[in-house]
Amino acid sequence: MKNTRTRTCRCCLIPTTHRYLSVAFLVLALTLLNGEFHNNNNNNASSFALAEEIAEATSSGEGIVEGNVDVDADVDVDVDVDTSGNGNGNENENGNTVEDATESKSEPTATDTATDADTATATAIDPKSENYWGWDRIVKGDKPIISNGNIYPPSPTEKWTDCLILVTRNQIMWHCPEGDDDNYDRTIIYRDEARFRGAFSAPGTDGRRLWILDGEGDYDVLIELDTVDGEVLQVLEIEGTSDGHDAVRVGNRIFMVDTRGGDIVEIELPASEEPYYESSLKEGATDVWKDDWANVVKRHKGFSRLDHINNVAVHPDVLVASLHGGSGIKIGKRRDNKDNATNAPTRHSVLLRSTPEEEGRELNVEMDGFAPVTNMGTWCHNTAFWKDEATSQVKLVALNSKAGSIVSVVVSGPNVGERNEIWLPDMNHPVLIPPKGVARAYKNGAHVFSKGLAVQDNVAFFGVSYARAPNLRQTVPESLLVAVDLITGKEKWVRVIRSNGLIGQILTESYLGWQMQLPADMSTIEMTYHGVGGIMVKICDDADDYVDEGETPFCDDFASVDRKINMKCKGTSQLAKKGKELCCACGGGDEYQSPMLAGGLDAEILKVEDHITATTTFAQSSECLDANGVTKQLPLKMKQKREVRNITNFDMDLQLIIKHLCNLDVDPIAQRLIGMGDDGTNLDKQFTNDFQTNNGNAIIKARSFENKIKLGATGMQLIFSSRSANEIYHFPWLNDWLPMLEERIFKPIGVPVNRIIRMMFANMPEGSTINFHQDKNTWVQRAHRVHVPIITHQDIFFLSQIIAYDPETEESEKQILRVKSNAGEVYEFNNALAHAVRNLGSSRIHLIIDWTEEPIEESAIVKLSPGDLCAHDQTDGLVCAPEAVEQREEL
Repeated sequence: MKNTRTRTCRCCLIPTTHRYLSVAFLVLALTLLNGEFHNNNNNNASSFALAEEIAEATSSGEGIVEGNVDVDADVDVDVDVDTSGNGNGNENENGNTVEDATESKSEPTATDTATDADTATATAIDPKSENYWGWDRIVKGDKPIISNGNIYPPSPTEKWTDCLILVTRNQIMWHCPEGDDDNYDRTIIYRDEARFRGAFSAPGTDGRRLWILDGEGDYDVLIELDTVDGEVLQVLEIEGTSDGHDAVRVGNRIFMVDTRGGDIVEIELPASEEPYYESSLKEGATDVWKDDWANVVKRHKGFSRLDHINNVAVHPDVLVASLHGGSGIKIGKRRDNKDNATNAPTRHSVLLRSTPEEEGRELNVEMDGFAPVTNMGTWCHNTAFWKDEATSQVKLVALNSKAGSIVSVVVSGPNVGERNEIWLPDMNHPVLIPPKGVARAYKNGAHVFSKGLAVQDNVAFFGVSYARAPNLRQTVPESLLVAVDLITGKEKWVRVIRSNGLIGQILTESYLGWQMQLPADMSTIEMTYHGVGGIMVKICDDADDYVDEGETPFCDDFASVDRKINMKCKGTSQLAKKGKELCCACGGGDEYQSPMLAGGLDAEILKVEDHITATTTFAQSSECLDANGVTKQLPLKMKQKREVRNITNFDMDLQLIIKHLCNLDVDPIAQRLIGMGDDGTNLDKQFTNDFQTNNGNAIIKARSFENKIKLGATGMQLIFSSRSANEIYHFPWLNDWLPMLEERIFKPIGVPVNRIIRMMFANMPEGSTINFHQDKNTWVQRAHRVHVPIITHQDIFFLSQIIAYDPETEESEKQILRVKSNAGEVYEFNNALAHAVRNLGSSRIHLIIDWTEEPIEESAIVKLSPGDLCAHDQTDGLVCAPEAVEQREEL
């Protein structure tokens, strides 16, 4: 990760502190219109010099004759209206939906300045006038500017270690900055099949209610969520909006970005459901006028659909909007088409809140003394303000999404317009390297993408992932969460987040108003979906990939021009023609359809034939007991046959399928198991029947149906039970293992040996398989099944299967969840569900414990002798003696 240098851009953002400075701006604008401004440093410098020369002349008293400058120059302005009617947002020339990012012709760098998008006809306006709305007025004083990731000026109690709320595609995540890369507090508050775009707190609810903006369906909705129990309490539709991109609460008003409509919609804060209805009303919430609908009180107008509003920051008098499209404006003889509009530099502009709805307009230099910030970058997201106390500069901070970077521009103080690209991603980070074909499938698009920004206590937090076309962004399995010190520009840390899509918004405690209440038993399970319903994606290979050894492929050279790939594709030169034929970057190459890959986890599941819907992984946790000091556990009632049928959705029912207890150090156990082999490395010999009986343990002869299910799997029994669990068999090796297991496992998870009805080391040698089956009989419903991975690897596939039901289509289908665990990640699994295991690598060993909530009577325990051979009898328990096995074989 690296920092880049700072450069001043005085033409992109001009505070009107002198009436003649606007004339300088006009001269520069006319220069742009005449085509004399070219985006290179020399011409920029001369243009800046011209503006400064005019300003200096006026300040010295020499003045400028206004008649020499045509302040009424004929600039034909005409706004194009999108009439595509596709209902899915704008589309660029490649057919990609222009949602959060579109394809760009070039990428601004830290030295880039304003382009001809800044042209304006200006007249002077007195900065002391109440009609003046330059940036210096907006950011100076004590009036707060609020976005969902930032409050400016900041609260004096704000700390950079305050915990954050991450809003991803379909998850609301709680995340704390303190800690190292792997060991820090985090949990999933809520997940659903959704497209979450924003969130805000509900006052008067003891910090346990959160409103979420969801734009997944045909219309935007607000969801009231209880953050303690995960229950959805209300769903309110927002009239006339879809594809909302942001929602910010200020007092009893919500400001929602209606990207498709081009408006910022002002909504009354809805009253919360009981028991907080009355208390929320006292805090300014209101009853809805119409059941199931939010109260829309105003649409703030002035932008269009082509402006593509992304985010809003709310000032008591103005609304600051991040716009990464253009207005399709006709300038002179040139009209920006839709592609040009959506590839325009992002501008941060302003609407006046007091303007009547029918008169809404974007503020400008001529009428308001306001010039938008246009040198932030391309496809920028999020808005925050930050004051550098060392320089007395107030800076607008945003994400230059196409570059994956974070950028600041000075809006008040010395060197207004100065742009600094604070941080750039390491393109070699594994999370930012897309699976084969993904980057190329998104032709001429970004390699990386940054989104979701919070600034608190001089530290910026933001998300970065590899880039994907809009319709595939939900398939991003993990993102980087980056923390950067804005004072030093140095990176504090970079963490990998199982985000299930882009990180869209990051909420601070200052913005929320308090710490959110969380579940007493916080989940540390992270789930990643695969393929998103079997999406097929276009994969493109350069047609010149196959060249002689030592030769450089033509397209590799073609694509190496600082991301300005498509500029070389244009025209009719032989180079351009060859590029269009051979290179994916230019629209050529060989295209084909392939299943959508979502990263490393998808690459793993392609190794097995099972169609895996999702994979769970575990976050680090050292707390094995819940808040009451009790072992974390699944509800036993969900192991009853009728209840198992009701587990039909991984998102909603995950807490009934699997429970992560904690992480333990199991290496001493692993080393002891390995040491039992003759050469100190063998993991299979010690699990054979001969080895165990010859070395003092007892064994159970497998039944014929077990041999059909468990192909190659072996075990080392320490405790076993009858089917009804009324007899518990202790095997001879239990006493040898008990001291280590009590210290390393039983005490930490709060399970004494007198509650364990079954326990074994389960070994799966290389190539072994356990086919799908359900554990049945009384003992299953009485006991919690805990897995303690001792020795494992990435090529183990522990699978659980449910019958998913879609109430809309009334159709059912089998769905498979992979439980991926590392050594020491202790979890409980609902073994009444169908489950299977595939081992494609070396031997895997789990300690499997079945424990009951009530102690076992001493009279129920049967102690086996060394060398005992046991067989299942015809009724319930075991028959153990050498002749018992022979008799069983005869039967």
